[in-house]
Amino acid sequence: MSYLVLARKWRPTVFENVIGQGHVTTTLKNAIASKRIAHAYLFSGPRGVGKTTIARILAKALNCAKGPAPSPCNECQSCKEITGNISVDVIEIDGASNTSVDNVREIRENIKYLPSHGRYRVYIIDEVHMLSNQAFNALLKTLEEPPAHAIFIFATTESHKIPATILSRCQRFDFKRISLKEIQNHIKFVAEAEGIKITEKGIYLIAREVDGSLRDAHSLLDQVIAFAGTEIKETDITDALGLMDRALLFKLSEAAIDKNGKECLKLIEKVYNFGYDLKKFCQDFLEHIRDMVVVKTVDEPRGILDLPDSEIEDLKGLANKVSFLDIQVLFTLLSKGYEDISRAPSPRYTLEMTLLKMAHLENLQSINTVLDRLEELKSDTVAKISSQKSVVRPSAERLLKADAIGIPQNEGLYGNGFISDNLGQRPKVAGEKVLPANTVQFVSDGCDRQWSDFLDFVRKKRPPLASHLEVVNIISMDSGAISMSVKAGPYFTYLSENKKVLEQLCNEFFGKEVVVSIKGDDSAVISSKPREDDKIIKEAVKTFGGRIIEDRRRANA
Repeated sequence: MSYLVLARKWRPTVFENVIGQGHVTTTLKNAIASKRIAHAYLFSGPRGVGKTTIARILAKALNCAKGPAPSPCNECQSCKEITGNISVDVIEIDGASNTSVDNVREIRENIKYLPSHGRYRVYIIDEVHMLSNQAFNALLKTLEEPPAHAIFIFATTESHKIPATILSRCQRFDFKRISLKEIQNHIKFVAEAEGIKITEKGIYLIAREVDGSLRDAHSLLDQVIAFAGTEIKETDITDALGLMDRALLFKLSEAAIDKNGKECLKLIEKVYNFGYDLKKFCQDFLEHIRDMVVVKTVDEPRGILDLPDSEIEDLKGLANKVSFLDIQVLFTLLSKGYEDISRAPSPRYTLEMTLLKMAHLENLQSINTVLDRLEELKSDTVAKISSQKSVVRPSAERLLKADAIGIPQNEGLYGNGFISDNLGQRPKVAGEKVLPANTVQFVSDGCDRQWSDFLDFVRKKRPPLASHLEVVNIISMDSGAISMSVKAGPYFTYLSENKKVLEQLCNEFFGKEVVVSIKGDDSAVISSKPREDDKIIKEAVKTFGGRIIEDRRRANA
């Protein structure tokens, strides 16, 4: 007896044995059980997923001696003849080689005759989309009103090529690609039944190459058995099927993560010499990086990835070496490179340049992290600017010295209690009172509390409020009240809205209740221009994209 290939040997003979098409088999079994049998069916879907197989099972279920039954017995004459493809009541036609009107006319003539010993004459037309338009038109009338004993079953991989007039006369079933997990389980079952020893990773290598086609999985397993015998190693599968060693994907991704461009080029040289299609390799590498994203995101990726446990652990090790953002950028670069490779006259060079980009990519940070650091830099810079201003806040001792050497109260002493570096004279602002030196200090519990110390205190608690207080003019300060003026506008509005907060800070700092009054002053000057040689100011302007505006107080000081 001649050898029977695995695809035919393990072809399902009942609906229950069909893998991955439960929505089709359940509907057909229920239709048979309830005697709601249509006169025309259309099975569409990818190759090798069970369209013709289910058509034969349906024909057996309808013509079985114990039927019509959802499960044919496979023992009666009718079932055996259909299984052996020798039944005169079940006619299988290849649509690719019977495309003319004459072929359809022959079907129309023969369909009138009753079945020889079954209940139905079943016409299974494979690749029906290959029929010509004239042939489809000739079939319309018969398809719409066939004899009671006639059933049509059409199978196609390209249902979009079938005219709408034919589709509207059929019950349509869309077949799905069989999942990788289901194919792996079936290959494992067949291998055990055939006495074949094969590893889990070897089963995975075969299953991932068939693109959801169980018939292709049987064919590849047959080929590997013929090459390696009953004990199959992973290297036997790669050699027999011309597959690339998946270890190259891990080595290449590791080289890109480690920024080793030299190793990337060496690995591409190896892939090129192997003769592997670079476009397919790039597609595999994209899938590999996608798998890294999954293991980086999901705590238990085994429910999503149909990969061997050893590969999942290796992926976790790689993913831990790089941030999620970096993996996303790697995927984006490679995806763009895949598009370029598809159009490039020299795919190898394009792939090499893409991988070098990936290898020399700097570590990235999220925009939120960058903004947080900029905010920290801004706060530090503002603090340095405040501490290094040329206009310094006087201590009580300095104020007393200024009074002792006879500096007039309207010279060198600003209305806000500041002394210029050169002790020069500043013109009074209209309506502004000049404080005597001995009243600028704030006395509480015998301890001198200076305005500059209070600003430092506010700067730690409320930096935005401190920045607004730096531009105010102090009109008066006594043991229980502080009066200040500020230019009318956003500064005045902000301080007025936060007056209660300011009073709370005063109470906390000075240790007693303090009343704060804020007056708007259209003539108060709040702008400032830093010295040109102030490096900190220049750095702040450069960092935050600001600009220097005029400071009248310094200009006049």
